[in-house]
Amino acid sequence: MPGTSVNPIPIKLLAVAAALWLSLSSALAASLNLPHTEIHNVTFSNGLCALMVEDHQAPVVHVQVWYAVGSKNESAGNTGFAHLFEHLMYEGTKNLSPGQFSDYIVRAGGITNAYTDEDTTVYWETVPSTYLPVVLWLEADRMRNLEITGAELDTEREVVKEERRVRFDNQPYGGVVEMLYERAFTVHPYRHPTIGSMEDLDRATVADIRNFYDTYYVPNNATVVIVGDFESRQAESLVKEYFGSLSAGQRLPGPPIPQEPPQAARREVKTVLEVPLPVFVEGYHLPADGTPDAYPLRLAEKIMSDGQSSRIYRRLVYDKQIALEARSTGHFAQDPNLMFVLAAMNPGHAPAEGRVELEAELERLKNELVSSAELTRAKNQILRDFLLARQNLQTRAEELGYAAVVLRDPQLVNTELDRFLAVAAADIQRVARKYFVPENVTIVEVYPRTGAPAMESPPK
Repeated sequence: MPGTSVNPIPIKLLAVAAALWLSLSSALAASLNLPHTEIHNVTFSNGLCALMVEDHQAPVVHVQVWYAVGSKNESAGNTGFAHLFEHLMYEGTKNLSPGQFSDYIVRAGGITNAYTDEDTTVYWETVPSTYLPVVLWLEADRMRNLEITGAELDTEREVVKEERRVRFDNQPYGGVVEMLYERAFTVHPYRHPTIGSMEDLDRATVADIRNFYDTYYVPNNATVVIVGDFESRQAESLVKEYFGSLSAGQRLPGPPIPQEPPQAARREVKTVLEVPLPVFVEGYHLPADGTPDAYPLRLAEKIMSDGQSSRIYRRLVYDKQIALEARSTGHFAQDPNLMFVLAAMNPGHAPAEGRVELEAELERLKNELVSSAELTRAKNQILRDFLLARQNLQTRAEELGYAAVVLRDPQLVNTELDRFLAVAAADIQRVARKYFVPENVTIVEVYPRTGAPAMESPPK
């Protein structure tokens, strides 16, 4: 009614409600069981692995082919090959003309795409379940029958170079993280970006590309993941029919991947670029994904930078108001990688000012146990991520493929959540003290060209 006033909720009642919610959240995190994923796992005589999960909610099937090859398998002077193949695999084969692969999928009402990272290259299709045989034949065909010509290489080379220009070279801050990786890694191929360099792409020959294809695009380096409306035994027969006769591959493995030595001292670079605001990024070396320390570090990342209530964002953006944006990313991978924090400073505030506040938060993480509320929220965010991964066929397949190929254990889709829920506040403090130390950090500071302090020339 107009003029009616409402008494404010007593502060004590709000505190009781918050405590009750914390208790319920803790109970939820401790007791929630994700639906068990029943995996039909088959390895064929040529080394191909097939993982199948039935889901009959809709007459749709999602197929992924994971190749255990990414930018870390590239040697110096041959960067960008894994990503280049993401494009070349849609060109012609001995049986199909260029573009015909995608035509089959689109005309069936499906979609197809691919992606490449440091460790893997993944091709996927979502189609009506009756088209499963067609998709498996298409994928088996291009696994060993790709026709690589000079004209096709030139076409896709230019496509990738333009992609690099759009995503990196022509973006104001597009090279900042690349700069970080070049300095944080000295020998491991994680130091170069997945998209490669212009010079290496220009140098690539048909013979180079064919050698890469024959080394990695073979059954004993591939995993087929099928999720959706099918019968597992029938799908197994189809995989065997189309992939079973393919040769396992005769070439030796690619170049060895050197192990990155421990970093012994802080590395720092300052540079000037055509950017509107100063930026800094700090990168700390992390252990490989799936190792014991990875789980408390993932929760630490949630506490530090998942959402606007997280520690880094709240301190730099809200409380101190010195940064326009601040976030951290734990780049967990098959080999040890980086957790990096990137902040764009507000006008009048220098990167050094932001770094002082960031490092104060890291010291706090090392010296104080995180609160039960923060730990519960972080675990709930992990639960959210696991639940979202079960929402559709594609994310379920990605979760399974990642566990099988990167973490080398497909059953982790059923057991990995327990590893997160078992993390205690003392575990987070322990890993923070181990990894967030001065000798383990690489720092890049970027200043706008106008009014920048004197410093070294920007790297190429």
